[in-house]
Amino acid sequence: MSKYEVSTLKKGLQILELLKINRSLTLREISEMLQLTKTTAFRLVNTLEDMDYIKKRGKYFELNQVMFLSVPERKTSIDWITLRSPYRLGMSVGENVYIGTLDGTKLVMQQMIKPPFKEPFHEEIGNRSPAHQSAIGKVILAHLNPNERKELFSHLSLTQATDHTFIDQELFFHHLDVIKKQGFAIDDEERFLGVRCIAAPVFRNNQIIAAVAIAGPSESIKRSILRSLTRKVINGSKEITNEIE
Repeated sequence: MSKYEVSTLKKGLQILELLKINRSLTLREISEMLQLTKTTAFRLVNTLEDMDYIKKRGKYFELNQVMFLSVPERKTSIDWITLRSPYRLGMSVGENVYIGTLDGTKLVMQQMIKPPFKEPFHEEIGNRSPAHQSAIGKVILAHLNPNERKELFSHLSLTQATDHTFIDQELFFHHLDVIKKQGFAIDDEERFLGVRCIAAPVFRNNQIIAAVAIAGPSESIKRSILRSLTRKVINGSKEITNEIE
């Protein structure tokens, strides 16, 4: 140990490192992982929270990602977990709600909530999957400008998850054109058998930045009610767009 080391500062930085690796932890988990007393752990996380380096959601602590961005990035960043409109969508349809963004050819889950729609489902947040296999990914791909789509597809491999996954590029391009015209996408067991999903785009400054979706068992999201559920998802996407403007 260096004679100049400040032990309290070191412990605070260790908490930030833990949250960077684990995404979210309870006070008890932080205390046990760093071998701190509960009182010491509470004082440290409370200080970090007061300084806005971490946030508490329910019983979980997580990094405030905005604090680790450059100033220009902070002005355009979105804390998807704090949005309220996805919760209203979830309560109106009674199904799981997802928000995803595109990172290269991968879809990154930014928010997931499920009944009773009280807090984020952290286990799903941050998960990555091939963009072409889900309604969320498809609706984002559909709304990219032609140059962006061409560039992305030069790196995208249409891997198959189920018998319903699109693997023909020409057919998939046509499918994306249809999605853009109708303003929504449906994933009919294309990633998981027995799961149906409806997604609609989320815009900022008239640019596609994300998509919101509801998903559930195909026996729950029946074909006979797809139209009414689709309207709710589209309205939900508009509410999210308005909330982040």
